[in-house]
Amino acid sequence: MQRRMCRLWGRRAVRARSSKDRSFQALRILDEMESFELTGNRRGGTMLGRKLRDVFVTGVALSFILCSPLVGAEEADPPWVPGVVTQESISALEAVQLALEHAPFIRLQEQTSFFLEGVALEFTGQFDSTLLGNLSYDYSQSALTAQEKKGEQQRRESTQETLDSAQSGIESNQAALDEANAAHDVWASGGDHSTVTFSDPLAQAQYDLLVQSYDQAPPDQQPLFEEAMINFFDAIIVDSQAGLDSALERSAEMQDKLDQMGDVPEFSQSFTANLNLMLNKQYRNGIILSPYLDIGGSGFRYKDKGYHEADGGLEIPDSYTTSLGFDVVIPLSQGRGKDATGAYERAAQIDYDASLDALAFSASSGALETLMAYWNLVGAQKALEIQTGSLDVNRRILELTSALIEADELPRAEISRTQATVAQGEAAVAAAARSVLEARIRLAGAIGLEVGGGAIAPLASDDFPMPPTGTENLMLDSPALIPGALDQRLDLRSAKKMEKSGKVLAEAARLNLRRITDLNIGLSYNNLGEDTNVWDGISDSFSGDWAGPSGRIGLTIDWPFANNTQKGRLHQQQAAWQSSQITSGDLERTIALGVTLDTASIEQVIGQAAGFGQAVSSYKEAVDVEIERLQYGTVTVLDTLITQQRALVAELALVSTQAKYAQLLAQLSYDTGRLIVQENGQGSVDANAFTALPGQ
Repeated sequence: MQRRMCRLWGRRAVRARSSKDRSFQALRILDEMESFELTGNRRGGTMLGRKLRDVFVTGVALSFILCSPLVGAEEADPPWVPGVVTQESISALEAVQLALEHAPFIRLQEQTSFFLEGVALEFTGQFDSTLLGNLSYDYSQSALTAQEKKGEQQRRESTQETLDSAQSGIESNQAALDEANAAHDVWASGGDHSTVTFSDPLAQAQYDLLVQSYDQAPPDQQPLFEEAMINFFDAIIVDSQAGLDSALERSAEMQDKLDQMGDVPEFSQSFTANLNLMLNKQYRNGIILSPYLDIGGSGFRYKDKGYHEADGGLEIPDSYTTSLGFDVVIPLSQGRGKDATGAYERAAQIDYDASLDALAFSASSGALETLMAYWNLVGAQKALEIQTGSLDVNRRILELTSALIEADELPRAEISRTQATVAQGEAAVAAAARSVLEARIRLAGAIGLEVGGGAIAPLASDDFPMPPTGTENLMLDSPALIPGALDQRLDLRSAKKMEKSGKVLAEAARLNLRRITDLNIGLSYNNLGEDTNVWDGISDSFSGDWAGPSGRIGLTIDWPFANNTQKGRLHQQQAAWQSSQITSGDLERTIALGVTLDTASIEQVIGQAAGFGQAVSSYKEAVDVEIERLQYGTVTVLDTLITQQRALVAELALVSTQAKYAQLLAQLSYDTGRLIVQENGQGSVDANAFTALPGQ
């Protein structure tokens, strides 16, 4: 027998991304920290801080790299198009191959598998590494409160007081300078000493004392007192000039400051900027690892004022903070372990594998449907041939009857019966031709062929497989075939996998009856930078000494008292699991019954075929004899027509039996899982599987 191989489908494997041991790199950092041989003060020595910081920063960076997500794309399959056959007839093997390529329900099952692959990928996505980010900038303006305005007003009043004090100093020093110069001129020119006065009481008292001493001094000593008086005036002049210069400078400075400060501000401006990056990764044991990097900045200004206090500002630099760390969520009850957390992913992958087996089995179903339609077409073609041959015989009988009537050897009434038989035969031929057309269309439909535009519904070129005769008619051992059928049937294999999938989900539902109790652990390092320049501030927040490590630990609970949600899920999953068990068990029973029925039916059909074959052979001889006897007038026309009709019935019965035998062979091959054999992901079609008994 001819044997061919045809590729049925390509498996799309769902491969969960392997995390291996790298999943816990960040957690191992803690172990590395404990293994350090630290020197210095354990409570905060620089050696401890540096090592902790270096290991921590390296670990978090590795976490970002090793947990980075993988991105892939897959092209969609081309759309389904019906097959086209231009040849007049095809063999049974060719019909099966065409069905495997073009049958729409096989492609539909393929799309079901593709859909379930998508479901499996979706559940696998639960364990994908996910980069979460948030970038925000908030700018706001607000009116100053009365308290803030009061503070700013007090700053300006204080500056004004300083300015007023400087102005007063200018006036007093200028007056003292003028008085000292006038006194110097009076004494230098010998003027009236009584005209000299000072506005400063201390200077006036000193001057009065010097004048008194001068007046009381002997004439020969008065020049000395005059020189002392001049020195006194010079000292006042020097001090007053210095005070005047200082007061002028201070006055100008305060005036500039007041001018720069301007009016009391009415509005303030502030900004807040944040960049948050987190790489979230859940592992199949339930642990969630989330390394993160947070950069934040903030600043505050008065509207239309400068940075420095002299410019009306607050002289407060913008602050920038950087935080580098990770959070770990460790489930202690519900969601702990791969059987609880990864159940939906595992079940979806099992469902996808089961759908691939169902897809492979759909090829067997398509092949069976095609073979059933093909053998029906063969039977219709043979029935048409038999009806046509029977019509030819009846027409021959009509010719003989007409000749005998013309020779007055038969009564003229015999012609009507013969004509009616011929007319009935012509109608039967037309009906048989219509049956052939219908069978061709059904075969084209089973294969998935397009008809029209040059494409045709083909005829069948093969003959029926012949039933064994004589000593070849051995008893089929159905009990021996059943174990192989249970092992080969892909629909049963698919059902068993669905049962396994249900068990996985039921076990997960049982484990998740536990209440949620999660341990939350966080570890981070922080740094601060302050500057009026954005980039310098951010740079400072990354350089220098980091503060840390800072730690956080917490416990999250979610304990519903009745826990009806989880109980309900458990009931649902247990019911679904038990349903899948019932389905697979019932399918085993159905397969065994089907094999038993097939073998018993084949044995009966073989016997029927032998009997009908003998009847056909005998009736053919009888028809030839009856026609010959009719020529000699030794038999009636009615007897001849009856014999021919019985021969026709026998031939049609034989064809029906042969068609039934061929269909039973295909059914047995289907029920025992031999119709389409899987080899390395490909379907093997062997014509011997559906044209011969097992073992032949």
